[in-house]
Formats: sequence, C-alpha cells, structure tokens
Amino acid sequence: MKRYYAFIKFCFYSFAILFIIGLGIGIFTYQKYSKDLPKLDSLKDYNPPVISEVYAADGTKIGEFWKERRIVLSPQEIPKIFEQAIISSEDSSFFEHSGIDYVGIVRAMIENIKAGYIVQGASTITQQVVTSFLLTKQRKWERKIKEAILAKRIEDKLSKREILYLYLNQVYFGNRAYGIEAAAQNYFHKHAKELNIAEAAMIVGLVKAPYTFSPIRNFRRAKIRQEYVIDRMLSEGFISQEQAARAKNFPLNIYKAPTDRVYNLKHAPWFVEEVRREIIKLYGENAPYTHGLQIYTTLDLEAQKASNNAVWKGLTELHKRHGYSGPLKNIPETEYAKFNYQNLKKMFYNTLEDGTVLPNITKEKISKTQVKVQNDVIYKALVTKVDSKKKTITVQVGNAIGTIIQRDFGWVRKRNNNWRGWDGTIHLRNPAKKFKTGDVVEVKKVNFDKLSKKSKKYYTKEKLYFTLEETPKAEGALYSYDPHTGFVKTIIGGKDFAKTEFNRATQALRQTGSVFKPFLYASALDKGYTLDTIIDDEPLKIPDGPGRFWQPKNYGGGYKGPMTFQQALVQSRNVVTVRIILDVGVDYVGALIRKLGISSPIARVYSMSLGSNDMKLKEVSRAFGVFPTGGILPELIMIKKMTDRFGTTLIENRTQDITNYEKQIKEGAHTQAGLVSEMTSNADNLRKDLWVDAQKWIKKDRLDLTPFEEIILYGNYIPDGYVMNPKTAYTMVGLMREIVNHGTGYRVRSLGRPAAGKTGTTNDMTACWFVGYTPDLVAGVWVGYDQNIIKVGAGETGGRAAAPIFLYYMKEYLKGKPVAKFNIPKDLQLAELSPPIEIYPNDVSDLFTTTDGQGGADFFADDI
Repeated sequence: MKRYYAFIKFCFYSFAILFIIGLGIGIFTYQKYSKDLPKLDSLKDYNPPVISEVYAADGTKIGEFWKERRIVLSPQEIPKIFEQAIISSEDSSFFEHSGIDYVGIVRAMIENIKAGYIVQGASTITQQVVTSFLLTKQRKWERKIKEAILAKRIEDKLSKREILYLYLNQVYFGNRAYGIEAAAQNYFHKHAKELNIAEAAMIVGLVKAPYTFSPIRNFRRAKIRQEYVIDRMLSEGFISQEQAARAKNFPLNIYKAPTDRVYNLKHAPWFVEEVRREIIKLYGENAPYTHGLQIYTTLDLEAQKASNNAVWKGLTELHKRHGYSGPLKNIPETEYAKFNYQNLKKMFYNTLEDGTVLPNITKEKISKTQVKVQNDVIYKALVTKVDSKKKTITVQVGNAIGTIIQRDFGWVRKRNNNWRGWDGTIHLRNPAKKFKTGDVVEVKKVNFDKLSKKSKKYYTKEKLYFTLEETPKAEGALYSYDPHTGFVKTIIGGKDFAKTEFNRATQALRQTGSVFKPFLYASALDKGYTLDTIIDDEPLKIPDGPGRFWQPKNYGGGYKGPMTFQQALVQSRNVVTVRIILDVGVDYVGALIRKLGISSPIARVYSMSLGSNDMKLKEVSRAFGVFPTGGILPELIMIKKMTDRFGTTLIENRTQDITNYEKQIKEGAHTQAGLVSEMTSNADNLRKDLWVDAQKWIKKDRLDLTPFEEIILYGNYIPDGYVMNPKTAYTMVGLMREIVNHGTGYRVRSLGRPAAGKTGTTNDMTACWFVGYTPDLVAGVWVGYDQNIIKVGAGETGGRAAAPIFLYYMKEYLKGKPVAKFNIPKDLQLAELSPPIEIYPNDVSDLFTTTDGQGGADFFADDI
C-alpha cells in the first residue's frame, strides 16, 4: 500500500508539475504569439480594397479601377444559397464549434496518417477568415497558433452571420474576383442574388483551389468540384434530390473577366483615364483602386461614338490622299487555311458577349459557322484573286468572300507625304500592278444602306463588297464640351489607346498656327479696333538681331494691300496679323491668354501672333468657350458627382446656368473708352478677383502692362463672373462665323447650323487645327504626328485635315437635335458685320477631284 500511495503521490506531483509547466508554456506561448496580432473587434474594422466604378451621363458603366476586384455585400445582401453551399462544402459544423473544430482536427490527422501525406485539412471557416486577410498562408506552427488565437477572438467578438459576411466578401475565387459578388459578375455576368444553385455551387467550388478548379482553365475538373458541392448541400438537407439533379444538368455560360485596363477600353478609354488622373491628383495614388468610389461623369456616349467615328474618318481620308504603303504581308498558299481560320475564330468570338468561354467548342464547329461581316470594322483580308480586265480584287474575310471594285482601291499610289492629293482620285487602274494572290490587306465592308443614290449604281445589294483600307499613320485628337455648363462630352486622345495612353488632347504641346489669331484679334477689339479698321497687307520687315530681319509671309504668297480688320481675320492674312500685334503689344496679348486659362509656357515674341507657341488642345478649346458664352470662361468638369464606399459625397458639381445672356449682362454694354475717360484711380477700377489672379502670370511672364491696359484687362466694367468684355466676345463670334461661312473654315458650312471657328496650320505643316463651336457645343481638333517633325502632308491645312473632323463630329452628334442660335443680347448694340467677301466660287463642286481622277485643284487659301 505504501508503494501504491507513493506511486499515486509521484504521479500526482508529476502531473501537477507537468500541468504547471504546460500552463506556463501555454501562457508564455499565448503572450508571445498574441502580441501585435491584427484586430477585428467589429465589422467597422473590415475595410478591404474595393472596386471603383465610373459611369457615363446616362448611367452606363464605362470604367473600373481596382487592384483586387471586390464588391462588398452587406450581411443582409448575401444570398442564403451561398451560405448553405459554403457551410456544406467547407465547414458543416460551422454553427456548432467556437472557431476551432477539434473533432475535425482529429479526423484529418487520422486520414493524413493513413495516406502518408496531407489529404485533408481541418481549418474552419473562421480560421480561413483569419488566414485570408489577417495572416499569411505559410504552413508553419507559428502561424497555426496565431490562427487559433485570432479565430477564438473573432468568434467572441462577431456573430456567425458576421463571420460569413467577412468570408464571402474576402475570399479569392480566381478569374480576378474577390468575394462572391465580383465572382458572380466575372464568371456569369450576373449579380450574386441572381445566381441559381448550379452557378453558386460552381463559384463555391473554387474556394479550395481557384486555379486548379477553374472552369476557364479546366471545365471538366471544375464540373466535378461543382457536383461535389451540390452533393454536400443535398447531404446537409439544404436542397432536395430534384433540385440537386436539375443543378447538375443546368448548362453554364462561363465568362473570362478582363483586367480593369482592358475593360476601360470598351467605351471611352481616354476619358476614363483622365478621370483616373484627376482622382489621383485630388486623393492620392491608391484612391481609385481601393476606396470603392462611385464616379458619375459628364461623358456623353453619343458624343463619344460620334467623335470616334469622326477622327477615324478624317484620318483615313487624310491618309488616302497621300498614298498606300502596301499590303501587310504575302503568305504562301499552304498557309491560306490557317490564316482564314484564325480570322474566322476572331470574328466568331467578337460576335459573342465579351469574355465568353465555350469549353466544348471545336475547330470544326467554328469552321462551319457563317459569321456575318460587320459594318464599320477594319478586317485583315486575304487576296484570293486579282482581275485586271474587270478591275476587281477578290478577298476572303474569315469564310466570307467579297469584292473590291476600282472606286474603292483606285486611291492607291506610292505613299509620299510630299505629294499633294485629293479625295476620290483614281490613281490605280490595273490592280495587278500593286496586288497579287496571297496578299494580306486591310478592308472594310461597304454599307449599301448608307450609300448615296449616285454611289449605289456601282454595287449590287445582294453581293458583298469591301473598300481597301490602311490604318492611318497620322494621329488625331478631339476635345469637346458644353460651354454653358463646362461639362466635358468626349475626349479622343489618339487613334488607338491600346497602343499608347499618351493623350494628345490633354498632354501634348503643339504649335497652334493661326488658331491662335482669335485671341490677338479679341485683344485688338479691346483696345479700340473696329471691324472696319483698315490695315495694310504689304511687305513687312522686323529687326531680328544685328543685320537680320524677319519677314512674315502670307500662305500662298502675295499681298492684297489695304483691307479691313474683318477681312484680315476671315482670310487669315498673316502679315496683317503681325502688324496688329506690333500695335497691340505682346505683353497685352500674353496677359489676355492667361486670363483665358492658357497656362502653357509662352514666348512673348511677335511670331506668337501666328501661333509659334506650343499649347494643349484642351486649354485652347477651353479658351474658345469664352466666345459663345459672351465672356464667361467655362470651368471644365468631368465628374458630376463622386461618393465613397459608404455613400459619402466627395465631389458634386451642379449645372451652372449661364445660358441666359440678357439676364447675366446688365452692366457690360458700355465701351471701355467711355469708362476709362472717367477713371482717376487705377486700383479703384479693377475687379479684385481678376487682378489677384493676374498677379501670378504678370510676375511669372514678366508682363509689362500700362495702367490703361490693366484697366482694359481687369477693369470692373467687366461683369462679375466674366473674364472678357461681352461686346468683344460676341463680336468675335460674328467674325468667326464669317470664317466658317466665307473663310478658311468653309468646309464646316455644310453643317447647316450656326457655327463659328478658326483653322490653324504650322508653317512646316506638322500640325493642323480647327477649334470651333455651335451655340451649345465647343470642339477642338488637332491632326499631326507624335514626331513633331513629320509633315502632315503636302497641301494639308487646318481647313482641309482638321475642319472635316469637326464637321463629321458635329453632324453625327447633333443630328435630330434642335437647331440653336447665337443669342447676342440686344442691349450690346454690336456693330454690323461687313458684307461677306466671296473668296471662293459659289459652286464649290470644282474644288473636289472627280472620279476620273482629273478633277479641279483644291486651291482654297488656308492659313499658316
């Protein structure tokens, strides 16, 4: 008995000692690993990166920004079907355990010992929550200890429903989706609440291994996993046998999600990118990607489509005027079938919804599919026959065969920008001289329904015809907005955002040419010039250093002698313009353009009158908005409203009502001369806001302004909210209407609406401009090359290369909209514009080349 008691005593003390040691180790371990653990005491602590979304003016989503594509659903928004599927497949005792499933751990250990390697895990949903956003996924004992501590803490702090909320919003499901809402949208193009059992089970089946069970990568394996989830839901009593059978047999349409950048290419990439840059500027680099912003913009999708079409059409016409670079390549006959199939496959998938995955599709099925050739799409086509007698080229696009007739390939000649060209000229009469079987060329379907009655006689409606195309070499940009609200309608920064994100509308600095002239002529009007002021168009020499002189020239040469102020601008006479700046002064003109929002660096030299300074299309377009508004400088707005993930409004820009001119202008009808004669103190007669804003530029540009000039520029005779005397602004509207009706912008006259604007061309023809406006819409256009030394083309001017793009844009966008008029206030008593000067024939048909290739010369004098 003594030995027995001694043994009992020994065991007791040994157990006590071991218990104390174990307790000590446990306390030490807990204290060691519980230090610096992340906290999740409430749902308020959950603040993951969330997708930001961008919307057009009509509510269409046009853009996304994200690093993790996550859309958080509230606990009340999480569908029951997802809760049931995840519990069934991942943690069937979720509602019973307290964060750690000890029975599950033992069961997993036994199974792993039997197998000799890890075949089963024992982590609960709570532990997976800890792993997914509180700890790393490294398989270490240290991590498992921390995981257990945090899992217990979370169970103590949060309800089971709240834990499920965290899990289903946090976990990664592959295909760029974090959380069930993003997964539902990415895989099925639906919201999570719209998914059925089959679709929800497919998504939940991805939790274990998103890559391994991806339906995009291996649909068969994903289907097996989906059926396992469905079986588990049946076993747990969440669905019936009938529901399980239907779910397993339900056909699934799977989609592959693009990156945010690829998604943003879809509607308005240049505009969306400008929005992103603006948000980063205001809120920091990570704001667009993590803050869950809802961004409601001013983008007009109709304007965006019209501007895209206009820029492409204008650049294509420009390119064709100067020749053809040749086929893309020539392939041997052995590669014809492969080329046509690859073309057909691309066309086939383009007819499906973006990202469609067809797991059972075969090459044979695609080859037998007749894919319709779309209008307004450039295709790569294979030349299968060249007929010299019929003067036709037969091409194959996918499995569609069509014909190119002479009027659609006749523009081809050796490409040379130094050769002047005309639209519609027939250069190539025998196609065999330039094309042969096996050539790969770019083509576009002839849209018979859009042809004129005259053109339809060349085609048969039942046949397929193509036009020969070539991707333009030149770049183009367009910036358009409503001058009365400042709402930006559309931005085109180049012909292909996917190739370069450089925005030529907002980032590129380019010489303006004569598009600058309206600023100078407005300055002259401010200083007392009238429409009838006579200026000599005669040779002029200006000293330009010791023994050197600058002699400005008119475009096309020659001089016209004395002419009126109005005639000089309408005809864009360079020499007269230089005489005006000699009188008005470079400092005064510099101050005026700063007042109009132009911030690019400028050189105050006499050649600035002809546009020698580099400026951005955006800022020049904005400055032009001061004319149709009668002197108000528009504040350009892209974001109407922006909220964060909690619905808090961060930005809100309401429409500014500056359209009622007569109401706005009550004090602005006086002339400067009448006011200036009564002024005795310069400071007392300046508008404080204009004067304060001007100080930065006066100092930076070293502007030397007289007291008289300061009063004209910043005087309190200018109505509040205005930056220009309304009389000057509206007189310029009249002048620029004459430029469209009877001057260098005459092509825009065919718009058939009140319009005004100014052309511009650099003296080396490396940039062509047209900036103009209707009463309710401003648009600026630039055409040129990124390498600023390449000529746009011989004979290409602002009126010829840029103005048509403005015209095409306005025609398409304004079609069907009411015709607006320039409402000039009656009390301004503007001077009557002089009778228009006809400087081109009334019948302009002879300005364009006829189809026989022998048409008249395009002799119209544009400006440089």
